[in-house]
Amino acid sequence: MNFTPLGGGREIGANSYILSINGLNIMIDCGRHPVKEGYGSLPLIEDLDRVDYIVISHSHYDHLSSLPYVLKKFPDVTVLTSTENKFLALRILNNSVEVMKKKNEKCGEPVLYTHRDVKKTRKKIVPLDYLQPVELSNDIVLTLYPAGHVMGAASILIEHDGKKLFYTGDISLSPQLTVPAATLPERADIVISEGTYGLKDAQTADRHSEIRRLNKKLKKILESGGRVLLPVFALGRGQEVLFMILKQMESGKLPRVPVYINGMVHVLTELFLTEHSGIDNNERAWLREAIKKYVVVVPRKFNWLLKEKRPMILILSSGMLIEDTLSYVFAHEILIEEKSAIYFMGYQSPESPGFSVLEAFRNSKTVTFDEEELEVNCDVDIFNFSGHANYFELLEIPRRLQPERLIYVHGDEEALENLKEELRYEFQIDIPENLENIAL
Repeated sequence: MNFTPLGGGREIGANSYILSINGLNIMIDCGRHPVKEGYGSLPLIEDLDRVDYIVISHSHYDHLSSLPYVLKKFPDVTVLTSTENKFLALRILNNSVEVMKKKNEKCGEPVLYTHRDVKKTRKKIVPLDYLQPVELSNDIVLTLYPAGHVMGAASILIEHDGKKLFYTGDISLSPQLTVPAATLPERADIVISEGTYGLKDAQTADRHSEIRRLNKKLKKILESGGRVLLPVFALGRGQEVLFMILKQMESGKLPRVPVYINGMVHVLTELFLTEHSGIDNNERAWLREAIKKYVVVVPRKFNWLLKEKRPMILILSSGMLIEDTLSYVFAHEILIEEKSAIYFMGYQSPESPGFSVLEAFRNSKTVTFDEEELEVNCDVDIFNFSGHANYFELLEIPRRLQPERLIYVHGDEEALENLKEELRYEFQIDIPENLENIAL
């Protein structure tokens, strides 16, 4: 049994991993790097000669968005994912095509796959129910476990020759407002764990204290006549933040101002309301009504809204202010407004525009946007509404499963090394680089 990262080794990148077992090559996840473009955003698949299965843990860009490209090289592969994730994945892949086409028109970036390729991908996807074992061969069995994190997310248990390997994917042991907590198996011999929040001082505040802290800041900005941009990942944070904001408005804890969302947040929220089994039916009905009452989808022609200075909340993707996304466009305007604010809802990659805005607010007070130096006049902050395991949960996972081998991926190098140092006396730990082969 061998494990090799093709992306996501000592980084949060184009997460993709090859697990070779008894002649079978299983690709786990098939993402693109969140802040790179074109061919440089893809996992390192050049030297692969065969893939038998691709298993997709969930539909975030960095775990999914190279799938149609990879299938062009390996057209006979079977793709496995959770039943709840299948239609999410296809919707997000079609959106990726549109984003690539716009970037191709603007700056010549390649369109890596087309809508026709996504249609072919649909025929390859076999949906699996959680906790239902499936035989991949006579001696290899795969089971998907609910991972928390976002709708449709799965951790992956693979059993072979009496050994159990557990890939956490992006996971959360804590329940969110819109997604239940993860389910873990009783034990595992090998654990491959994400390490996003592997630094002890990272994201340790609990969700309810963060809601109170955000409410206090939102109330102040809105009552002073400002507007607030909440950059979100369209899947997961989009639904969680929308649910949270509308609950606070309904309870009278926030002023009842217009809430604007972009098209992708709207589409995925509709899928969430119709397909997600992890939300109570009464809460589902309440959210539908609250959306009708308060929420407006940003129109195609939105220049008037860019200049609109009345109090409002803008819940827009992308969560890291990636260039040319709607959150980036609105941030360009809001950064210079003294009464307004930009509040991030989760992790910011050091290479992202979102991280640059945070650093500028804390230090220089100027940031480059669209090759223009802007003063950061608005308030800027970051809040812990992540769907990832926090530092203490990352320690809890191996301590509950008691593996013989522990492998960390999907994290900045400093975070992964910190986890290794913390657990060095308890487990045999590897932190592989991309293309580094680990014999298991």
